[in-house]
Amino acid sequence: MDLRDAAQELYAVTPRDFTAERTALARQAKDAGNKDLAKAIGGLPKPAAGAWAINMLAIHQPEVIDGVVRFGVSLRTAQEEGDAEAFRELGQQRQSQLTTAVHSAKDLAAELGAPLSAAAAADVEQTFRAAMADAGAGAAVTTGRLVRGLSGSGFEAVDLTGAIAAAGPDDEDVKVSAERSPAKRAAGKETAARSKSAPPSHDVPSKEKEPNRKSAKDEATSLAERRAAKQQAALDEARKEFEAADQAAKEAESAASDAWETVNELAGRRTDLKSGIEDAKKRLAALEAELIGITRDAESAESEKKRAVRTATQQRRAADQARRRVDRLS
Repeated sequence: MDLRDAAQELYAVTPRDFTAERTALARQAKDAGNKDLAKAIGGLPKPAAGAWAINMLAIHQPEVIDGVVRFGVSLRTAQEEGDAEAFRELGQQRQSQLTTAVHSAKDLAAELGAPLSAAAAADVEQTFRAAMADAGAGAAVTTGRLVRGLSGSGFEAVDLTGAIAAAGPDDEDVKVSAERSPAKRAAGKETAARSKSAPPSHDVPSKEKEPNRKSAKDEATSLAERRAAKQQAALDEARKEFEAADQAAKEAESAASDAWETVNELAGRRTDLKSGIEDAKKRLAALEAELIGITRDAESAESEKKRAVRTATQQRRAADQARRRVDRLS
């Protein structure tokens, strides 16, 4: 177990269990001889209510988080590529997407026994809004280790300092914002190159403008082809992830089925043993009652025996006296 594993396990529990789980994990690391890890685990902060709810979605309903992140990618792509119509349509859909995601967070939190306050729900919405506007924030909400809420205007990179517990090299992608993404840098370079190479429009005869229009058409075709290639690559990757996840799910379901059968078997044995114990208790009680009765009868018989012995002794003495009298008179 390393700090990342401990954090993933710790941030998957409910707020009321957080402190006890953190203490248990730290003790486990200490017992294993890793004092530094134990200290690091003990220093992991308890997440804010809104951050906890988002972590629960990442664990229990990842499709909600995925929807928010994908919507943000579409929104930023439309903005970067200057697709005003797509950007306008997505902007109109944004609040509906946010409302749906926040409702999912509230419902799940209530289901887990920790309903969100109005302030926490607002924090969730603000964090999802930042995740739509910034690639780094979008990656942060998928980790399941969010410590605090996020905020961003969409014009500057979202500050992720201290936002993710046990952040490491594998979380480098959460430090890359939409403003510094490779796609935007490439788009900027391409725009700059076109601006630098294109001659002023007032110096170019009308007949010479036809090649430029053709070039623009070719460029649009190339852009569409690149989009299609990216989409196909994403689809292939998603299929691979699905196949792996499906196989893992099948294995987990098989293990769960085996565990369920074991539980049922043990439950049956426990029921039989409890029944046997109850029967034994009843039998023991009956034997104890019988023992008490026999003890009383034995004591009564002992007393009767003593009386009979005394009576027999007295009768024997009387008989001996009578025999001696007969002997004297004969």
